[in-house]
Amino acid sequence: MPMLSGLMRLLRDCRAVAAIEMAFALPITCALTFSMYEVTQGVICYMKIIDVANTVADLIGQTNIAQGGVGNTDFNNFYIAGQLIMTPSTGGNLKLAIASVYFDATGSNPVQRWHVERGGAAALTGTTTFASNLGTAYGSTIIVKATYSYSSVLNYFITTPINITAEVAAQPRNLIPPAYQTGIPCPPASGSQTCS
Repeated sequence: MPMLSGLMRLLRDCRAVAAIEMAFALPITCALTFSMYEVTQGVICYMKIIDVANTVADLIGQTNIAQGGVGNTDFNNFYIAGQLIMTPSTGGNLKLAIASVYFDATGSNPVQRWHVERGGAAALTGTTTFASNLGTAYGSTIIVKATYSYSSVLNYFITTPINITAEVAAQPRNLIPPAYQTGIPCPPASGSQTCS
């Protein structure tokens, strides 16, 4: 009988069960937490890249006749604004490529008028195809492509940098046809000017 009661006491003893369960659950919980953090930071970075592209396109679209177009200093300032949007992420990895596409009297036959790059971005290609269905008579479209190389802080789940890209199109708000029929001008390339 004492042997049976001792066995029953041993079966009822669950002091180590919590420690064993914790040993199994803790690594899984930590892995899920770190993975969720990294994925969330990546999604936030993607949303900021979209904000950068939209903001730069919107700022260019606000150009008025008195300004005479957008120049080198304007593009530098737009790039700095894009870097600030990326805060608290570093803006050093940000690349901006901007182009203006012009349409004829029928709102078709798009032609790229100028393009500008900042942060080491490559010149935009396929802008006329991208804007082909956005034309209005004598209108123009601003295309902005923002690219950012996202590197995880934890480097646990996302171990290599990911290039995140957003490309948007916007139309000028002040220099609109028929009163203004040449799109947003970019001063001719001279000195430090980079429009081409």
